[in-house]
Amino acid sequence: MKLAQLNAFKAVVECQTVTAAATRLNLSQPAVSRLLAALEERLGFKLFIRKGNRLELSDEGEAFYLEVAKVFDAVSGLDHAANSIRSHHFGSLNIAAMPLLSNAFLPRILAKLLTNAPQLKVGFKTYRSEEVIRRIQSQTTDIGFAFVDESLAGVKAQRVESECVCLLPADSPLASLAVVDITDLAGHILIRHEKDVTQRRIDALLRRYDLATREQIEVSLASTAAALVREGVGIAITDPFTAYMEDEHPQVVMRPLAFSLPFEFDILYPALKPIHRHAEQFVEQFMLQADQMDIRLKIGPMRDLDEYYPG
Repeated sequence: MKLAQLNAFKAVVECQTVTAAATRLNLSQPAVSRLLAALEERLGFKLFIRKGNRLELSDEGEAFYLEVAKVFDAVSGLDHAANSIRSHHFGSLNIAAMPLLSNAFLPRILAKLLTNAPQLKVGFKTYRSEEVIRRIQSQTTDIGFAFVDESLAGVKAQRVESECVCLLPADSPLASLAVVDITDLAGHILIRHEKDVTQRRIDALLRRYDLATREQIEVSLASTAAALVREGVGIAITDPFTAYMEDEHPQVVMRPLAFSLPFEFDILYPALKPIHRHAEQFVEQFMLQADQMDIRLKIGPMRDLDEYYPG
């Protein structure tokens, strides 16, 4: 059966006369009648019963109209989908990120993105860096955030560089300082990060100046260290993303460091397909949010990781 036949049938049902339906469809009355007759012949049953000057649906016609209405609702849905696609408010995005960014900072980025793309379907998964990398290499994830220090096939990346900061309980004596130097940490409880590049650099600085901190707490996640600072149990030196989110709590203050302590990670993309447009928008929103929070970032050029770490 043809869509023109269904359209004529729907118009007659809603207008109740062939004449009115013809006017709506900008067709002649005989043309509408021919479309109805052809549809009834195809279906094998009468759609209407004539009563005086009006047409009423037969029982079969009423049941068929319910199905036809579903077809036109679906067509209307296609128009809406086309409008959404045209305005980039439709599609899907798969994100994989290490816990440091996925626990607080990236959800805020995603929330901002979804205000502009409310129809976007998102998979947002948290993994250790090794698993983030594996999923990008499989070309099944559109964008990843991870620590990378080796050659990787099938992956493109942008290096992001920033500086670590110090998180302090609001009632800490160090909170009165404009900046925190390595010597200021001596004698305080410094929450340690296990197996962490940043922690190894801090330890090296403490040894260089023959300083000692109180080593009472060791954590796996930056978010855990930040929560402990909020509880007033110690000081943490951490990445600026975790710190700036935590600084929104009145129990916590953030101070820059008087010495350089770089924090670096990579934004990853599958190398065997074009960068997803929503991934590009996500990164744009990432940079915008960092700028609004006064997190100073240095973004490196796009590179192939199988060439970046030569064997």
